[in-house]
Amino acid sequence: MSRCLHHNTLGCIAQCPGQCCLHLYFGNVGLRLLPHELQQWRGIVAERCAYHAVSVVDATARCLSLPGPVANQVFLFSLEELFLLHDLLVSAALILEVESILAQPSNWQSGAQ
Repeated sequence: MSRCLHHNTLGCIAQCPGQCCLHLYFGNVGLRLLPHELQQWRGIVAERCAYHAVSVVDATARCLSLPGPVANQVFLFSLEELFLLHDLLVSAALILEVESILAQPSNWQSGAQ
C-alpha cells in the first residue's frame, strides 16, 4: 500500500511500497514520478508560480500550462491550482529529505560516547 506523504484540496502525493517512485494525483490526473523527476517538476512549477503570480488577473482561470509526460500533451491549471501542485511537490521533497537525514547514522552521537 502506498504511503501518503502530503495531501491538499487539489490531490495528494504518495510513495510506493517499494520506495522506488512517487505517485502524484492532482485533479483527475495521476503521474508516476521517479526521484529526479520530482525535483524537475518542483523546479518547473516553482518557476511558473513565480513568473505568473504577478501577472495573472483571475487566479481561478485555467490559463497556465505545464508540459505533460508525452509530446503534444499539456496540463492546464489556474494559478491557485498551480500553487497547490507546488505545495504537494515541495512538501513531499522536504519529507523525503528529512527521512533521508534521519536514516543516516549520526556521527555526533557516536563521538559523544
